[in-house]
Amino acid sequence: MNLSPILTLIAEALKIYLPAMVANATPVFLKQGKPLDLGAKFIDGKRVLGDGKTFEGLAIGLFFGTYSGIIETLVFKNLLFIRIGLIASIGALLGDIFGSFIKRRLGLKRGDPAPILDQLDFIYGATLLLYLIGVTVTLEKFIAIQVITLILHIVTNRIAYVLKLKPVPW
Repeated sequence: MNLSPILTLIAEALKIYLPAMVANATPVFLKQGKPLDLGAKFIDGKRVLGDGKTFEGLAIGLFFGTYSGIIETLVFKNLLFIRIGLIASIGALLGDIFGSFIKRRLGLKRGDPAPILDQLDFIYGATLLLYLIGVTVTLEKFIAIQVITLILHIVTNRIAYVLKLKPVPW
């Protein structure tokens, strides 16, 4: 079995989605912040987003995600990666926020597991915004990044839990 095409696919998928992954991962380093929903409740009487989505988390995710796009620009000598970094970061953070909104509507509390939604909401958000600005993501890359993300999510969340960065291992 020739692994070269598979490794190339993984590398290409990671190249596009690295800023989204960084943007999604960095807010966990903040323990507190001002909630994006400012404590507001939705028409169903439940919090719009909850305490887990903060202005500070949004800012740090956007900063580091975009910064990773700048680094990719320098490494790959292609200015497109600055744009990809910014847009993928915004999309990832919006996808995660939307995931939190859905979880609140389902009656799930912060930290309650929501399989697939917890792991992939940011990938879907990033993909949507990248598509809207004309960045083509092939079906193969889209499937690859979902598989990679599911594996990385399990590993990184276990590490974050052991390091006491997250209250739950999922």
